[in-house]
Amino acid sequence: MNRFKSQVLYGILLSVTGIFLLLLSYGPSRIVQYGLASGMLLSSFFAFLTANKSKGSEIPYKFNWLLGLGLIVYSLIILIYGSTLDRFITLTMAFLLYFGIVEIIFGFGLMAYKKRISLQVIVFRMIIGLLMAVGAVLMLGMAVVDKNTSLVVAGTLILLCGINFILLANAVRKIA
Repeated sequence: MNRFKSQVLYGILLSVTGIFLLLLSYGPSRIVQYGLASGMLLSSFFAFLTANKSKGSEIPYKFNWLLGLGLIVYSLIILIYGSTLDRFITLTMAFLLYFGIVEIIFGFGLMAYKKRISLQVIVFRMIIGLLMAVGAVLMLGMAVVDKNTSLVVAGTLILLCGINFILLANAVRKIA
């Protein structure tokens, strides 16, 4: 399996995890906690696999490694500490904020990358990163009013992340 296939796989896993959260956001239970943690843990495996396959390319290697680390830490913290809905939402907000910041930094890194990547792809990634960061803060604010709606926002953002990885893998595959 090459790095593009593994990146598409973890993009699909993130998308499925986001859809799972969207579908169960109005009936939160332990199933959401365990399902999200499992999806993120499995995604982290493919993120590390993608990082390992990207060793010759410094920026994708670092990004996928950071993302894999974030996914595994998030999944373990959700399993251990995310037992209440308030904690779950706070932890998810922190992860999405981390993820958004990493996306934005990665976008700047892509601008200086030795292989030319279309500006459209870079801008799209940075917009997704900004949406993730702003969405995380919005999600925390929504949790005060309606916790279930904040889970819908989180599920939507995770779904967008997955789609983002699939699109980037296809764009970078064409360049490579």
